[in-house]
Amino acid sequence: MIESMKKNIILRIGIICMMCSAFLFSYAQNTDLQDDGKPAVSNIKGQQYPRIYSDLRATFRLKAPEAKKVEVDVGGKRYPMTMGSNGVWTVTTDPLVPGFHYYSLVIDGVAVCDPASETFYGMGRQASGIEVPSKDEDFYLVKDVPHGEVRQRYYFSKTTGQWRRVFVYTPPDYDSRPDAMYPVLYLLHGGGEDERGWVVQGCVQHIMDNLIADQKAKPMIVVMENGYATKPGVPETPFRPGGTNAPRDFAAMFSALVEVYTNDLIPFIDSTYRTKTNREDRAIAGLSMGGMQSFIIGLNNLDKFAYIGGFSGAGGGPSTSGFDIKKAYGGVMADPDEFNKKVRVLFLSIGTAEGERFYNSVKKYKDALEEAGIKTVFYESPGTSHEWLTWRRSLYQFAPLLFKDTSSQRRDAAARPRAGGFRGQIELSADDKPAFDPPPPAFDKERDNIKHGKVEMIEYESKTVGTTRKMLVYTPPDYSKNKKYPVLYLLHGIGGDETEWRRFASPEILLDNLIADGKAVPMIIVMPNGRAQKNDRAEGNVYASAPAFAAFEQDLLNDVIPTIESRYSVNSDREYRAIAGLSMGGGQSLNFGLGHLDKFAWIGGFSSAPNTKQPKELLPNPATEKNQIKLLFLSCGNKDSLIRIGQSIHSYLKENDVPHIWHVDDNGHDPRHWKNSLWYFLQKVFK
Repeated sequence: MIESMKKNIILRIGIICMMCSAFLFSYAQNTDLQDDGKPAVSNIKGQQYPRIYSDLRATFRLKAPEAKKVEVDVGGKRYPMTMGSNGVWTVTTDPLVPGFHYYSLVIDGVAVCDPASETFYGMGRQASGIEVPSKDEDFYLVKDVPHGEVRQRYYFSKTTGQWRRVFVYTPPDYDSRPDAMYPVLYLLHGGGEDERGWVVQGCVQHIMDNLIADQKAKPMIVVMENGYATKPGVPETPFRPGGTNAPRDFAAMFSALVEVYTNDLIPFIDSTYRTKTNREDRAIAGLSMGGMQSFIIGLNNLDKFAYIGGFSGAGGGPSTSGFDIKKAYGGVMADPDEFNKKVRVLFLSIGTAEGERFYNSVKKYKDALEEAGIKTVFYESPGTSHEWLTWRRSLYQFAPLLFKDTSSQRRDAAARPRAGGFRGQIELSADDKPAFDPPPPAFDKERDNIKHGKVEMIEYESKTVGTTRKMLVYTPPDYSKNKKYPVLYLLHGIGGDETEWRRFASPEILLDNLIADGKAVPMIIVMPNGRAQKNDRAEGNVYASAPAFAAFEQDLLNDVIPTIESRYSVNSDREYRAIAGLSMGGGQSLNFGLGHLDKFAWIGGFSSAPNTKQPKELLPNPATEKNQIKLLFLSCGNKDSLIRIGQSIHSYLKENDVPHIWHVDDNGHDPRHWKNSLWYFLQKVFK
């Protein structure tokens, strides 16, 4: 036993010595720097590595000549490093998702911090971090605007019997307006982090300064406390009781924290700062674990909170199985109308690159709420994973919704496609009404007692773009090469990619159910990436990629369609080819479909975006062109300011006696409208 302890001590001393050597000798910084790439902004000043390249790969270096094995662990993925003759270990990663990532150097099996990186409290310890830049985004950076202040305070909690630390952001005019009172946002960190997270990693002070300077958010106080609390003499509740796979009892895990907020923290803040104390002037939100905590604290205390947000985390936890919305949180959501009047914003968000488990957790919870009649605001951060850029963007979307006087705020974020938005006045006419009844309950639920189609991701060589590209393809139940099938090309929005339709609407489930009920023709659905450029990911400023959506016309005609018709058993006549899409994809579908009536007979545009051509450009000769159209389907929500585009096309078609469907429902620019529109469209096409 003693001998084993000695060996362990010797090993740790050796690691420390190597780390000191790495710090003193640093990296080979000035002799062999690559021309491409820049030092990460998260590096210690003057350190050249880690170094990030234009394609978002990162190179890590460490001088540790006595080490036997060195790896770098970035967000859970390990990259083995190679030692050169000079004792410097090096590795270049795959392209990293934009945002902030914790990482460690693993030296002979021991995870340590990189001496060239600043350290950040995450992963339950001090860790290194690398900031991978997101192109054309500066909303979280310090700017030449009036600045607020982050104050560190300590207060005694009667609940825990301990002194607790809290960080408080006060807006720029807090000290210059001594008579002003302010609303308060309580902001929680994630698992393995603490009250420093939102200030150090999240840049909350810069986000709020910039929003307030741009008059996008009201001046407010932001309070950041520690998300862990235990009463005296009570052991911490484990995530999995007894180390089993039993369901997590989040209410029990966070019960002490609820009391800290209601009995200690809120009274301390209200007595220390000039706060407005009405529930309408108090909000709570958090990321990941903090998102669940926000829902538990907020929904169980609606006498104190009117705004609730969960960023990559919500009240349902990792699974909504067994979750009864009518009974949850003391039954506060049993009466949806009453709840919707009381809760001014119920906000959920997720990063599109977070992975299926995280995405489905939040999405299923949001769908369950909406299905129960609970109104939500749902935001997706394009191209980001379970990390701080997702949560910075979420705060940037959430904060402008807070403490407004108008009831129209609730769906403003849903009416803005992802990281940006379209704005404009909505004026409805007598024609702007539903063309169909609402879909029945469970129309979008997977059934076990029917046959199912298959969805696969395929690759193809695009001569138009000059690279290998991907697209999703659905084939119907009992697909056979001995039968010819019609094809629907389904296009995504400006913040999406080839996976967006599956995330928003699950077309395979809709069509499986409709085919089983005899309401739709068996067909192939192709979901390509409508961003025809070499880096076709939805990253950075997605609106800068708008020209690539126009370029997709040639990729579709010359590469996508030929690939599908060479690999699948399809009927290639125009009467068996359809195109439809949402938002930017709706504009593409109208532009490409009506512009190539020799190739498409069935065309649909759902919430079509400003990329849509003017009606006279779409159909310059309506008297003759209308005879080539089997179906022209237009739809939009009456809370979507883009309705003006559909209205304009509808008026032109009506004036020129062009048969078409114009469907307007009670939604915004959101997935519910697109799912419903696809369900209607699938029942009309190829008949």
